[in-house]
Amino acid sequence: MHDLDALLQPRSIAVIGASTQPDKVGGMPIRLLRELGYPGRIYPVHRDAGEIQGLRAYPSLAAIGVPVDLAIVAVPAAAALDVMAQLGQAGVRAAVYFTSGFAETGGADDDAQGAQDARGARLQQALARAAQAHGVLLLGPNCLGAMNLRERVFATFSPVPLAGVPPVGDVALVSQSGAFGAYAFALAREAGLGLSHWVTTGNEAGLQLADVIAWLARDDATRVILVYMEGCRDGARLRGALAAARAAGKPVVVAKVGVTAAGARSAQSHTASLTGEDAVYQAVFDEYNVHRADTLEAFFRLGYVLSRGRRPARWSSPAGLAAGAVAPLAIVTVSGGVGIMMADSAERLGVPLPPMPPEAARALREAIPFASTANPIDVTGQIMAQPAVLLGALEAVADSPAYGCVAAFLAGGLNSPRLWSGLQQSVAALQARGGAPLLLSGLVDDDKRAWLEARGCLVFREPAHAVEAVVTLARAAALEALEALEAGGHGAMPEATSLPALPALPDDAAALSEFEALRLLSAAGVPVAAHGLADDADEAAAIAAQIGFPVAVKLCSREVLHKSDVGGVVLGVADADGVRAAFAQARAALARCRDASGRPPRFEGVLVARMVRGRGELMVGVRRDPVFGPVALAGIGGTAVEVLRQTAFGLAPLSPARARDMLARSRAAALCESHRGHAPLDLDAIAEVLVRVSHCAVALGERLDTLEINPFIIGADGLCAADAVITLRPPA
Repeated sequence: MHDLDALLQPRSIAVIGASTQPDKVGGMPIRLLRELGYPGRIYPVHRDAGEIQGLRAYPSLAAIGVPVDLAIVAVPAAAALDVMAQLGQAGVRAAVYFTSGFAETGGADDDAQGAQDARGARLQQALARAAQAHGVLLLGPNCLGAMNLRERVFATFSPVPLAGVPPVGDVALVSQSGAFGAYAFALAREAGLGLSHWVTTGNEAGLQLADVIAWLARDDATRVILVYMEGCRDGARLRGALAAARAAGKPVVVAKVGVTAAGARSAQSHTASLTGEDAVYQAVFDEYNVHRADTLEAFFRLGYVLSRGRRPARWSSPAGLAAGAVAPLAIVTVSGGVGIMMADSAERLGVPLPPMPPEAARALREAIPFASTANPIDVTGQIMAQPAVLLGALEAVADSPAYGCVAAFLAGGLNSPRLWSGLQQSVAALQARGGAPLLLSGLVDDDKRAWLEARGCLVFREPAHAVEAVVTLARAAALEALEALEAGGHGAMPEATSLPALPALPDDAAALSEFEALRLLSAAGVPVAAHGLADDADEAAAIAAQIGFPVAVKLCSREVLHKSDVGGVVLGVADADGVRAAFAQARAALARCRDASGRPPRFEGVLVARMVRGRGELMVGVRRDPVFGPVALAGIGGTAVEVLRQTAFGLAPLSPARARDMLARSRAAALCESHRGHAPLDLDAIAEVLVRVSHCAVALGERLDTLEINPFIIGADGLCAADAVITLRPPA
């Protein structure tokens, strides 16, 4: 992990390319640092000026004469390498490069511009090598800079802080986009969300997004990390950073763009970053329990909830997290209609709504006979005349072990002095007793909101957001308990299981034949259908007789992977004559095939396999992602896999818990449930097969391109691979 102290906690800052005009790129950092209270030394560097914005200017870094922690560089791209050499000679530890004209200039439409783009990419590579050679921590180029609000470090040329700075808090914001970062800074200020740090990474020639996340995971001033991401070039680096944040108990909220094909192309041209398939990124986020936001509003709302919300201590169960459990909720409302809306949200999110405890229900009905004591609990507008009734109901459910959280819709009730005074006493009492967290929605002025939030009571304008916050808080509580239980060990990736020796892979093949693929899987402990390989029709008939009819007869060739597409598969063959006829059909199908040069594929025999019948079909596979390595997938399989698209992803190697989660998310687990007279199947045993497939793929190393088993038949005895395709990459 990189030490970012010189970048984010510098004791002195030099501005290279400093400007006398405060609104220029080289002038704005000086203005911000001076006006917003940076306590360290500021050294403007300009070849000719003697003074800049009231500060002594220096003709060079060397002329400063004392060590400098951080250099802010605002020079043309052509001078970038010379400046980096000067930084190295002066012993500067970190640099922020605002300069553009590097690898971000992609997507040229003509040859001349394309050549310019290539020069920009080469210049960026040279800058990265120079920074590494000189031991300079490089942020950028083409970035908007960084800020540490607690220590008043404003290493940016964005004028946004001049309009006001968010309160100092425990939420850090990291963005690959400078424009998004500036906008998000302004939104955080408007929302009153307290920030600890703000960092934009730009082209990431040196520091990457992952490096900043990893440093923030160790930063005592940061509790929650908000991340805007367009792509990732180093998957292992990002996984390590997210693991560090998880081990530190610091929630990460990600807004990941490039979900659609059009979005991915835009991200590629925007910062020259690599954008992989969104499903793979989601698998990464799932692996490290990252919270994902689809909108800006949700991005900041999740940050608010995780930063200021009190966790439901009674429901911080790692076992509950593994089972997908959500803390039960009590909804208390002054409006029956709004209560129904909140209940609808709870049902969509899977939040249980247990009934009100009998004794509390009786007390409420005695006080307000027409109140509803179901859940939602409707205390009606009568609370304006009887505020003690509402407060008694809130305390009763918050003290009850039946609930993890309490969400209350009070409309404009808090404008009543009597109700507000009583609520303050109730909140203080509940906090002292360790009652369930209280989430309020309604009209609340800023002073009351601040008082409530300081005591862990979240406040929302939208009642449904209070219900959504319950899910977020329960998940965060369970994760934090899990990390405390495992003392950071949960962040480690699963180790490859011990596998028997696998067959050697051919150096000259782009794929294995089905026979070779099934043999490899069987050696890895994956159950496969009984089968044999025949070179002639009589041998095929003998194999079929040995394994038992009916059988499947399939063409076998490394060069023909989708055999059914060419007529090379015959299913349900019931006798020896049928096997011989199917053998002839497979040979004829191969003879009709031609590669690009007109050559027929090589014949490698005919596979004869037992027809396996079961309750349903899965697809299980692993493919090598260019960024994150082997990624496993599982879902409902068979011929309809492309139509149904019920697939879940997970990083390989899978743990048993992750494999079970994938079966549940893809709805494949439903095939294992008891129905139509069938006994339930052992889901753990099926998950173990997925684990073995994923470990087998990892054991194949860099040679593996894709491994796919479809169909994987679910039967009374578990899983059985009926077909397999393995494609390979050339040897390194």
